[in-house]
Amino acid sequence: DVTGVQTCALPISNGEPRTVNREPRTVNPFKWGEFLKREGARRATSFQAAFSGLRRLVTSERHFQLHLIAAACALIMAAFLNFSRLEWAILIVTIALVLVAEGLNSAIERAIDITTPGFHPLAKAAKDVGAAAVLIAAIVSVIVGLLLYGPKLWTLLIAPH
Repeated sequence: DVTGVQTCALPISNGEPRTVNREPRTVNPFKWGEFLKREGARRATSFQAAFSGLRRLVTSERHFQLHLIAAACALIMAAFLNFSRLEWAILIVTIALVLVAEGLNSAIERAIDITTPGFHPLAKAAKDVGAAAVLIAAIVSVIVGLLLYGPKLWTLLIAPH
């Protein structure tokens, strides 16, 4: 039918067929507004949790605080030495690597502390592996620091005054 209305023949009690009009079924449209509002609330909650974790790292995790101090010193020295964009990018990624490793190590330690009340060799092994990850990141950051800062500092030290 050109009108978009479906017709079908139905039997009537006297035996003659009759035609009944049926409107086409409409599919329930996706409600983008509701979806976005719901997803936005979920995302907001996720960001609140992430910032809460970051605040906890900065205020109560001693090793994270030490890494932040080292990062601040590295950033100040990089500004003094006029790092290139590439050097800045390498430095920032290296700092992020160490901070992420420290954050994950702290999370592992807290999860183990809450689930393992006493000493357990597997709990110790997990904590040791988390600490090793931070150690690896720190060693890599020192190597990157030597590669970035070494030539520039060497030039400053041997340059005639």
